[in-house]
Amino acid sequence: MKKLVPFAFAVILLISGCRGSDAPPNTVYSTEDLPGRLIGVLHRSSSARFAYEIGGGMLTFHSGDELLASLRTGRIDAALMEMRDAQTVASRASGVTILPEPLVEYDLRIAVARENAPLLDAVNSALAALDENGTLSGLYNRYFRGMDFTYQPPETAGIRPGNLTIAVPYYFPPYVFIGDYGERAGMDIAVARAVADIIGVEFEIIPIDTNSLITAVWFGHADLSLGFTPWDDGWDDAPVNFSNAYARSTQAIIVRR
Repeated sequence: MKKLVPFAFAVILLISGCRGSDAPPNTVYSTEDLPGRLIGVLHRSSSARFAYEIGGGMLTFHSGDELLASLRTGRIDAALMEMRDAQTVASRASGVTILPEPLVEYDLRIAVARENAPLLDAVNSALAALDENGTLSGLYNRYFRGMDFTYQPPETAGIRPGNLTIAVPYYFPPYVFIGDYGERAGMDIAVARAVADIIGVEFEIIPIDTNSLITAVWFGHADLSLGFTPWDDGWDDAPVNFSNAYARSTQAIIVRR
C-alpha cells in the first residue's frame, strides 16, 4: 500500500521545492557596478534618464512593488528610484536593500541670465513664498509620491504686464511629460506656473533639448529654464546664475541583499 504523506508535511515540501528557483546573488555593490547591468525603473520617472545614460539595459514598471519583486527574483540586477520612494517601497519588501551611496544627488534650481539680477531676486522671493505656504512640498509629493495636492493660484496671478518665457525639456518625467489632453505637465511646469503667478506675470513654456537649457538663457532665447542637472557637476562655473533650490533629487540604488 502507498504510504500517505501528512498534509502539513506536504505543504512544507511544496514550499521547500519553490526555493530551488531562488534569485542569483547580488552583483551590484556600488555605482561602479551598474554599467552593463539590467536596471529597473518606474514608468514616467526621472530615474529612466539616468539608467539610460549608464548603459546596459533598462526595464520599466508601473509600481514599486512590481519593480522590487522583479529585483528579488533576479529578473533585473538593480533598481533606480527617487530616495523617498525607495525608502517607502523598500521598507515593505524583504530581501532588498538601498546602497549607502546614491547614484546622484543634486538640487533643482532655475537658471537666470547673469545680467538680469532683478529677475533672479524676484524668482528667489517667489520660491521663498512657495516654500513657506507649502506649495513646493505639495508639488513634490504630487509628482514624486502620487499624493493629492491642488495648486491654488495667489491673488497676484496676472496682475502685472509682461510675460516670462520659460524653457523646459521636451520630456523628462516627472518634471515634464505629456498630460492626458496633450498638454505639457509635471513638477517643473507647475513650479514655473507658480513662480510666474507670485511675480504676477503671464508665462510661456518653450520645450527644447535638455542640452540647450543653459544656452537658451545664456543667449537670451528664454528668460528662465528648468529641468537640468548641474553644469559640469557644479553651479559656480556656469555662464548663468541659478536660483535657490526648489527641490532636491536623490537617485537611490536598490539591490538584492
